[in-house]
Amino acid sequence: MDFLISYTIAEDLILPAAMDMVREVLDQSAADKLKTIPLLNDTISRRIEEMSDNIKQQTIARIKASGHFALKMDEFTDITNKAVLLVYVRHVWDRDLQELFLCTRELTTSTTAEDIFSSMDLYLSSVGLRWDMCICITTDGAASMTGKNLGIVRRILEKALNATWNHCFLHRENPGSKGYGTSASWNIKNVIQAVNYIKRSAKNTRCFQKLCQDLGSELVQVLYHAEVCWLSREKVLSHFYELRAEIAAFLAQNNSPLADLFSNSVWLAQVAYLADVFEQLNTLNVSVQGRGHNIFEQYDKFNVFKKKISLWASHVSKNQLDMYPNGCHEGQQLDAAGKHVMKKMITTHLNKLLERFNDYFPKKQRDDDWIRDPFEINMESAMLPSNEESQLVEPSCDCTLKKKFMEVSLFQFWCSTLMGEYPCLATRAVKILLPFSTTNLFECGFSALVQLKTKHRNRLDIEYDLAVALSTVTPEFETLVRSKKHAQFSH
Repeated sequence: MDFLISYTIAEDLILPAAMDMVREVLDQSAADKLKTIPLLNDTISRRIEEMSDNIKQQTIARIKASGHFALKMDEFTDITNKAVLLVYVRHVWDRDLQELFLCTRELTTSTTAEDIFSSMDLYLSSVGLRWDMCICITTDGAASMTGKNLGIVRRILEKALNATWNHCFLHRENPGSKGYGTSASWNIKNVIQAVNYIKRSAKNTRCFQKLCQDLGSELVQVLYHAEVCWLSREKVLSHFYELRAEIAAFLAQNNSPLADLFSNSVWLAQVAYLADVFEQLNTLNVSVQGRGHNIFEQYDKFNVFKKKISLWASHVSKNQLDMYPNGCHEGQQLDAAGKHVMKKMITTHLNKLLERFNDYFPKKQRDDDWIRDPFEINMESAMLPSNEESQLVEPSCDCTLKKKFMEVSLFQFWCSTLMGEYPCLATRAVKILLPFSTTNLFECGFSALVQLKTKHRNRLDIEYDLAVALSTVTPEFETLVRSKKHAQFSH
């Protein structure tokens, strides 16, 4: 029992919910010991390392059993200026899609493509995984990742001949949403200047907060704008618009020339519109994050948004702004000349936005639509080998399978329902569904890294700790306990 307790205490330092995992198998007295048993730092460190190794063994075994995997990777600089590469993997396990943390690799010198590839190649070789098992690599658009001649993607594709590259949807959406137009860019620049004026000193920040409290505002601070933060623009604009009266009063009290902006009703109406449209963009952004998404779902979401932009532009041409509540409210208070200026600005912005989204998410003629709906597909458009095309005819006419198709996820349908009877067809479908569509899981990984490796623990080797913190694979505690290890060595 003491062995299990020591492992649980070690994991609880990484995952606060770890104690709940074993309370069901412990009586009350043993559970109480979890809170009181003293362990040395070295003992806890060994337990974390043992759990990490166990998780790694389970993960590698599952990947090998799957036969194919997809990777996504990104690098991050920690508090000690060390470059850390995080890698996640997608594979099939228990007839379902699994997304797991694979490894963290420290890049001791530079973060060039050669360094990243050498580190990953060495790791995969050490665990017995081959590059020909990799079917896709998902990254952001950084030069070290996607460079035509020296990028990591190029190096991997040279080794993994059957693999493809997928550019993260979020990293495409972020620059795609920057199609401002001249007037919109000027408005956003003015908002950032006003925010920076308030946040430029501690005194200004305190005085503005006190002003908001005295006026009974729900919000008491504006937010800094950060280009690298996906949700930043909408949050900055929405906070700014909600605190517009307080900001105007504060700027006037301090004799700032920015206070004159608030007397321009057209400018304020345009800011209100921008807050509304970026709220729509953030809704799209959040919807593509998370686990379990596939390429088809993500393309559908962006195609829907592009159609919405076209629809909004059509409504604006008819002087209808009801889809933008804040912009509509401010626009109704403008005179005819002001409404014309605002209409021109909105039309320019929407057209520019649509143009940028078409650049980053071009409409493609896909020949794999048979995967997303094998029952309504035109066989001539499937573009499959003749033997697999013949196999597709059989499930497409099976009413029982069609009912099952409506009850399970797309991945489960191909991986579980059809894999046994139509292995070639199902395997082809799984390979297309397997790749990551975004790299948003790295934000969770980087946040965990920041919490684990602080200025007070800056010499920590986070390889084992991060594996326990990020992996969704539960350590095999019974196996670890049976290894006859001591709770702690003699002193």
